[in-house]
Amino acid sequence: MEVIHPASGASVARSYVWPPDYNWHTPAPPYLGGGGGPPFGGGPPPLIGAPRPPKSGRGRGRPRSLVRHKHVSLNQPAVNHGVVFPWLVSMWVVDNLQYSQSSSNENVNSRKFEEIYRWKEVDFVYPSPKARLSALASKAFIPHNNLPLGVEITQDKVFVTLPRWKPGVPCTLAVIDRNDQDPSPRLRPFPSWKWHQLGKCDGITSVFRMSLDSCGRLWVLDSGSVDILESVRQVCPPQILIFDTKSEKLLWRYTIPKDQSPEDALFTNIVVDVRQQNCHDAFAYISDVFRYGLVVYDWQNNKSWRISHPHFYPDPIVSRYDLDGIVFRWTDGIFGLALSPLDPSTHDRLLYFHPLSSFREFAVSTDILRNETKSKEELDCFSAIGQPRARKDGHASGSAMDSDGILYYNLVSKSAVGCWNSRNGGHLESHQAIIETDNTTLSFPNDLKIENRGSEKYIWVLSNRLHKYLYSSLSPSDYNFRILRANAADAVRGTICQPGAKIPPTQPICYEL
Repeated sequence: MEVIHPASGASVARSYVWPPDYNWHTPAPPYLGGGGGPPFGGGPPPLIGAPRPPKSGRGRGRPRSLVRHKHVSLNQPAVNHGVVFPWLVSMWVVDNLQYSQSSSNENVNSRKFEEIYRWKEVDFVYPSPKARLSALASKAFIPHNNLPLGVEITQDKVFVTLPRWKPGVPCTLAVIDRNDQDPSPRLRPFPSWKWHQLGKCDGITSVFRMSLDSCGRLWVLDSGSVDILESVRQVCPPQILIFDTKSEKLLWRYTIPKDQSPEDALFTNIVVDVRQQNCHDAFAYISDVFRYGLVVYDWQNNKSWRISHPHFYPDPIVSRYDLDGIVFRWTDGIFGLALSPLDPSTHDRLLYFHPLSSFREFAVSTDILRNETKSKEELDCFSAIGQPRARKDGHASGSAMDSDGILYYNLVSKSAVGCWNSRNGGHLESHQAIIETDNTTLSFPNDLKIENRGSEKYIWVLSNRLHKYLYSSLSPSDYNFRILRANAADAVRGTICQPGAKIPPTQPICYEL
C-alpha cells in the first residue's frame, strides 16, 4: 500500500513506524546547508515522542547480549510499535526518497599526520622513585588502567586528560612540556599532585575533555564521576575549573547545579565561546552524553541552564559498532561540539554538534544558546543540516572547526579523520572527505583540536584504542595511545574540503542498506 509523503509529496510505501499524518517539521534554513525533506534533507526530526533514557545501567560495561565478537550473530529484538524513536526517521528507507551520490574524496594513501607522542602505557612524574613504587604497591597506580582521552594545546604545553574509567588512575589531568623531546614522555599532574586526591571535591575528580579559549584560559570539565564501566558513580558534583595556562593558577570554579545534572548524567565535552576578545563575555557549552542535554554556562553572570532537545538523542538504527572484530552497542547522545568562526556581519556564530551514535550533524545559533529563554523555547532553531556524513560507519567523536569554516571530525568506526568545508557547499555526503585513515595510528581517534600558530593552523588528534581498553585488552608491547598533528592546509589540499575547491555535480541515487 502506498501513501503520499507529507514533506516531499512523493508516493511511498506505508511506514509501520510513523503514522500517515505524522508531524514533519520544516526544512532547515539555507545557511545551514539544508536541502530536501526528511529523512535525508535539511528538515529536523520531529520534536515529539522523544524516548526517555534509562535511569540506570548507563556505564561502559559489557552489557549482556550486546558485546559480541565477529561471526556471532546478534538476536534482533522484536519491534515495539508503541514506541516512537525520534531518530528512526533518519534511516527510514523508501524507494522514492533519493539523495546525492557520494564521490570519492579520500586521501587515504598519503600521510598527512605526523606522530608527536606515543605510549605503550603512560607513566607520571612522581615526586620521587619511592613515591612511584609506593603508588604501584598500593594499587593507587595501575599502569594498564590509565587511558589518555582528551587533548588541548598551547604554545608551550600539551594537556592530556585521563578519565577515571577504572581504579588505579592517580591523575586525571596532566601536562607535557613541548620542549620535551621524549616521544613517550611522562605526564606531569596539572596543576599539581594535591589536586588529584580521589574523594576530595575541592580538587579534580575525573576529566574527559577541556577547552582552551582565546584569552589563554583552560576550561576543565570535571565530570565528578568514576568507575563508569558498570554504572556512573558520582563521587563529587560536576564542575568547571578555569585555569590560567601561564601561571597554572585556578581562576574560577563553578559547580553545575543539581537540577541541571540528573541522575546518571555524564558530562564529557566542552567548548568556549568568547566574542571580540572580550574575555568577560564568555559562554561555555557542555554536553551530557548519557542523559542527552546541553548545559550553557554564562561566565559574566556566573549562572547556567540546561537545554533538552530531540537532536541530542542517539539514532538507535546506528547504535551498533564493529571495530577490529569487537561488536558493541552504544546509545551515546550529544558528543561532538564545534564552534564556527564569528560572522563579521551578524557577530554571531553557530554551534555544530552531533551525537556519537548518529551519522547526522546539527547546528544552532549561539545567539539562541546565550539567551536562556530563547534556548528553551525556540526549539525549531536547532536544525539538522543537509545529509548524513556517510551511509555506513559514520560515527564521529571529537570535532572542531577552523577559521576557514572547515569542520574536522574523527571517524571512530573508520579509524579516520574526515572534513567538510561549510563554505564550499551544503552538508552532503559527497562534500565530505577523508583526510587520512590508518587502523594503527588512528585506532579509535577520540579527541580533536585546532591549534592556531602564527599564520599556520594545525589539526591535533588523540587516538586511544578505546574499544580494546573497554571490551578486550591492550597489549603492553604495542603502542596504544598516540597524539598526532597535521598542517591543516596540507591536510585538505586536493580534497573537496580545500578552500575554493570546485564542487562536482552529483547524481541522485536511491539509498541502499
